[in-house]
Amino acid sequence: MPSPTEHKQPRGIDLSFRWITTPEFDPLSSEGTFVRAYVESYELARDGIGTEWGYPGFADASPPNIEQMLKTNQLGVDYRATQFYRLLRRLSGPSSTTITLCRYGEGTVFSKKTWWYSSWKPIPISITFTTADADPPAGERGSRRAPALNVFGGWKTTSFELFPADSYDVQPSLVQQCQDDVRGLPLLPPHKPQKQSDPFTPLPPSPGWPDAGL
Repeated sequence: MPSPTEHKQPRGIDLSFRWITTPEFDPLSSEGTFVRAYVESYELARDGIGTEWGYPGFADASPPNIEQMLKTNQLGVDYRATQFYRLLRRLSGPSSTTITLCRYGEGTVFSKKTWWYSSWKPIPISITFTTADADPPAGERGSRRAPALNVFGGWKTTSFELFPADSYDVQPSLVQQCQDDVRGLPLLPPHKPQKQSDPFTPLPPSPGWPDAGL
């Protein structure tokens, strides 16, 4: 089980996260800290199929059915990748917020005794969280790929969805919106997988996490 002070990624996974700053979303704000920490934790916990692979405090910041959510969404493959996230929309209420993100990426997957390199088409993901209690810390930046301390504050996630449901009267769809808006993204390679002798080396995290919190 990973130590709370030295986070480890699941076996077979080498994953880096990069967050795009927009006028509507600051990855270094309290909200940015919470969203980054939860999304990154969920990705790793899904790959490891257990909340212990998330960052310190991940289980407490999650819905009661988090273990079942992870089992339902597991991937079960070895891969090396960099994933990019960009805000698509935010819906704010008195004590909760729903944020929809576009997730993009590039990397290699090990299959049929070789590595296959490609990018993947943008998909939407959605996170709803309460904001009534203590704020997460702001200004979390550094060279580490994971925080050493609990950075969730008193906020709690109530819902997390891959491919959140679209409203039929809203066009274009969330998927199409993500694919149409690529501001701030680097030029990614074609989606068609190509054989590669060596695995992909992920880019450094951005903005990353400090050595021991702030």
